[in-house]
Amino acid sequence: MKRRFKVTVNGETYDVEVEEVGTGRVVEVVKPDSTPQPRTIAAPLGVAPKTREPPEGTIVAPMPGVITEVRVEEGESVKSGSVLLVLEAMKMENEIYSQRGGVVIKVHVEVGQQVGRGDPLISFS
Repeated sequence: MKRRFKVTVNGETYDVEVEEVGTGRVVEVVKPDSTPQPRTIAAPLGVAPKTREPPEGTIVAPMPGVITEVRVEEGESVKSGSVLLVLEAMKMENEIYSQRGGVVIKVHVEVGQQVGRGDPLISFS
């Protein structure tokens, strides 16, 4: 199915036709007031995740979502396997567990906060 859009880039307006295909989208770009010279651009359907290493002793969000519950406080001792917080993603509540024992030195999030994949959640000493 093809859909048409009008797009303005750097002050120039373009008529764009988009067709959804199996592995991406095909875009036909036609410059206004000139002879149409279509170009086909394959664009991925998804966005590549952020690739960054978390700081030592920091638990990061495994997926984007909203923090619905924080079960630990700064200064609290936790054991490996303890539930630290609850992250809601795609209408599912995901408990985030401690991967090791230690003392919570920083809680980077609060209830209602939206986080992205790889964002720091909790740091341990």
